[in-house]
Amino acid sequence: MKYLRLINLMIAIITIISGLSQIIDPSFVLKTVGGEITPTTCQFFATIGMFMVMFGGLIVQALYSVQQNNAAILWGALQKIGASIAVFIAIFHHLLLPVAALVASFDFVSFILLMVYYRNISRLNY
Repeated sequence: MKYLRLINLMIAIITIISGLSQIIDPSFVLKTVGGEITPTTCQFFATIGMFMVMFGGLIVQALYSVQQNNAAILWGALQKIGASIAVFIAIFHHLLLPVAALVASFDFVSFILLMVYYRNISRLNY
């Protein structure tokens, strides 16, 4: 359980860093995943980055808060599966290059690890 918490902390930190990169330079991220670079797509990617920072921070806080916050872990996991599905849909519609599947796969694995952690901490409460 200790290592799972540490792995989820790393996931949250990676989420925060990648979200910050989308806020700071959305066109770089869009170029990397093969997205169309327009003022509109840059704004949307920066907005998504802001939510990534917020959810990553929420997970960090939930992992190390004095009070257990199962709901934050659950909603952080749901954000990850939603992001994974959204990226795979964008690849399917040829809006992003197949390399973006690495991002979607990271989010999918993150979802699984967060849900395993959520299940373990929920079990401890009963």
